[in-house]
Amino acid sequence: MGLRLFDFQCAKGHRFEEMVKAEVRETKCATCGKKAKRLMSAPRVSLEGISGDFPSAADKWVQRRESHMKKEKRNTERHGTYK
Repeated sequence: MGLRLFDFQCAKGHRFEEMVKAEVRETKCATCGKKAKRLMSAPRVSLEGISGDFPSAADKWVQRRESHMKKEKRNTERHGTYK
């Protein structure tokens, strides 16, 4: 697996970023040389501005809805209205 960028902080409070493998939890501080632990990073999330949905989820819903409406229209034209 490739390298990823993570945030680290040592006991003296030095914070830095380093490219490491995902399983690495500790590294050496770039400033003082002491042991530094990996910090919890905020997730990268992209939400749609108005509804707050994930854009891809909203797009999929719209596509499924349009497909369903087309099928419903074809069935109504072929078989009439169901009551």
